[in-house]
Amino acid sequence: MAVEIRALRDAEELKQYQKNVNYVFATAPSPEDDLTTPAADWTTCALVDGALATTLATLPFTVRLNGAAVKMGGVTAVGTLPAFRRQGLLRRVMTQALATMRERDQSMAILWASMGAIYQRFGYGLATAFTTYSVDPRFARFQSGSPAPGSITLMEKEDAFPLIKQNYIQWVQDRNLAIHRSTVLWQANTLRASVKEHPVYCAVYRDCDGEVTGHTIYQTNEGGFSDPGPDQVMKVTDFIARDMEAYRGLWDYLMAHDLVRRIDFTGMAEDDPAPELLLEPRVLQRRTSDGIWMRVVDVEKALAQRPYSTRGELTVGIREDDLCPWNAGTYLLETDGPTTSVRRTDRAADITTSPNVLASLISGYRPASHFARAGRLEARDSVVLKAADAIFRSEHAPYCPNGF
Repeated sequence: MAVEIRALRDAEELKQYQKNVNYVFATAPSPEDDLTTPAADWTTCALVDGALATTLATLPFTVRLNGAAVKMGGVTAVGTLPAFRRQGLLRRVMTQALATMRERDQSMAILWASMGAIYQRFGYGLATAFTTYSVDPRFARFQSGSPAPGSITLMEKEDAFPLIKQNYIQWVQDRNLAIHRSTVLWQANTLRASVKEHPVYCAVYRDCDGEVTGHTIYQTNEGGFSDPGPDQVMKVTDFIARDMEAYRGLWDYLMAHDLVRRIDFTGMAEDDPAPELLLEPRVLQRRTSDGIWMRVVDVEKALAQRPYSTRGELTVGIREDDLCPWNAGTYLLETDGPTTSVRRTDRAADITTSPNVLASLISGYRPASHFARAGRLEARDSVVLKAADAIFRSEHAPYCPNGF
């Protein structure tokens, strides 16, 4: 059995790649596959005796990390055909992909996991939550406050695109784990119809000065409810508000759809304010699960790229890293908050942990003390543990509103 681990080379191999991905993820071939099929040199695959067995692509993303723009690899379309599973192919592919990311100066990798168990063994740690709401708009009223003074305009997505793109660019500046959206990402994900043959609607909020400060993207369809009453379901796929005025304006607009029985928000930030604003928060039917998983590809560079929340000094130890062996060791982190220097050191580690937990710390997903209580992080003493909590705190909870 001859095994090759390499990037794909031509259009024919990319065509087979798309067939494998459709099979593994049970998706039907679509004309929109042309948008999501990556460039050949973004792939890392396993071929067994010439047959494509395992696929993986790494999209060249720029991602906000506590407000800083950082190059990351967006890992996607990871799958092995059943006839080739349990042979270690994915481990070999992932190892090569991480090495390639390091060469390309992508110090971190992110992905949405079909199964968290697969990626935890490859050093990925949870970096965001995935929060959904399923709301009956008849009962989702704010407990206080006046209606937003601005205006809402319903627009075709082609006309709205320049406005909502600029709104997103402004919103993302100080965010944490949000991707810089290319035009392709807008088309292939954010503005893509999830209910085929149904239009995608864009509602744009303007403040009293006429500035766009918020937008939402959604679709509606018949819900098939058996009892009398409103019979539509709305699916909200993007809800971007740069201030609370825009948030209130967009929320009230969506709730004013009298023929809608249920509004499904497909992904909101873990620190979204709706639970604190509604008269009865239970109507949100809020559910939280795992979101983005992150992998630290190069510890020294990754630690230096993130702005921190306070001035401080910390030595961070990584016990071992079988997929990225260059990461093992101890690093001295010195930061004034906005800027940071990181170097290897012989000093004793203040905190010692795994690549998985370090990814969660860098993302700001959970504090060091959380992992210490769980037995997944060792701290020299309680003083350095509190210092680590303060240093790694993020301005906003990590949140990625895009699938990929």
